[in-house]
Amino acid sequence: MRKSRLLLAGVAVAAAAAATSAFTAGNDVQDSVAGYGSAAVTGATTEHINYVLDATKTEVDAIVFEVTENFDAAVADEGLKAWLQLQDDQGLAVGSPVQCSFATFASSVTPITCTLTNTAIDSFDGVALTVAE
Repeated sequence: MRKSRLLLAGVAVAAAAAATSAFTAGNDVQDSVAGYGSAAVTGATTEHINYVLDATKTEVDAIVFEVTENFDAAVADEGLKAWLQLQDDQGLAVGSPVQCSFATFASSVTPITCTLTNTAIDSFDGVALTVAE
């Protein structure tokens, strides 16, 4: 009697293992990388930040950063891009990021212009510029 119970228990374990193995074999997931982070980057300094206001002086039409680094080669060869994110007084994002454009390096600065649409001056308290490939 003990042998039959042991045999039945062995068959049940084998069946469960086969069922589990068949279930997991159908879950193929591609390798991927996901994450979010930030880092301090040195080597570029903002000389000035200029706010371009509309005629009524209540909205910001553009923000121009004058960066002391020559980005000409990196923009042309590596596809360097710049993004502006407006922030509230707690550092939280206001609206979506805005892609900015690089002007040619001249007079020791590279102007980076971020054009905004219908952005009230009092709708944000800070700006964050990200320059990356």
